Amino acid sequence: MAKIHIARNGKIIGEHDEHAVAALVALRQILPTDHWWKKGMTRWLPIGSTFNPPETRRPKPDNHLRYTCERCGTRFNEPVEQKSGSVLTELFYWICSPIAGGFYTAGRALSAKKHCPNCDSQQLRDEPW
Repeated sequence: MAKIHIARNGKIIGEHDEHAVAALVALRQILPTDHWWKKGMTRWLPIGSTFNPPETRRPKPDNHLRYTCERCGTRFNEPVEQKSGSVLTELFYWICSPIAGGFYTAGRALSAKKHCPNCDSQQLRDEPW
């Protein structure tokens, strides 16, 4: 593998293997404004134009938590919620009395349980981002 020469402000600061340069850029030991050259090239090129550090892609959550299922190890942002009671009963209470409907809806929301979308387990661990 060819050796890459690194220069900063017109002075050569090191010589590295080609596969190590991207990692050194990610660690900020080599700056994107530094220049590089290897045998056979006619001119020096900026590091940032060629050896950009790999981007870490993170999922964009809707909330501040990511869940991990303790049973199957699946990681996800949105657990499946299962509420106790019935939607038809909830509608009946709302039609009969808005106060009773409100209490029934609140009770269903408070008793909701989160489940893993993969294995339907309730053994979830939430992790802050």
